[in-house]
Amino acid sequence: MNLVRFQNPRYVVNRNLVDDLFSNFLRNDYHENYLEKCGNQPATNVFETEKDFRIELLLPGFPKEEVQINYHKNVLTIKVDKQENKEGKAEEFKYARREFGAFNFEKSFKVPESVDTEKISAKFENGILNVVLPKKEEALDKAPVEIKIA
Repeated sequence: MNLVRFQNPRYVVNRNLVDDLFSNFLRNDYHENYLEKCGNQPATNVFETEKDFRIELLLPGFPKEEVQINYHKNVLTIKVDKQENKEGKAEEFKYARREFGAFNFEKSFKVPESVDTEKISAKFENGILNVVLPKKEEALDKAPVEIKIA
């Protein structure tokens, strides 16, 4: 019997933290692109109410203009493509430690057929993107109808 090491993507960040802790413990040699190595994705809440589905994404540091939302073939895609102005900005420093930053990402969600795609709306407030996906009228739960026997 062979044992195969399973690498859960959720633990990549923790593994990188521990590896960096032990390899760089006595050196001031922190890797500047650490967050990009971790596959940085925004925190997300997805929930359902009687009338709709809702998606909340935590996007601090991103202006509303850089967030793109697209719907195509039952897939909702939320993307941030942050343009970096590297030619006009001379690096005058080197990070000694960098634990946060605003990086590009793309996140996709499969949308059920019961969603009314014409009425999808989004609101961006205080660094939180709220996307509302209302259900179609025929998908809403209706009160039971009593049928009288003749």
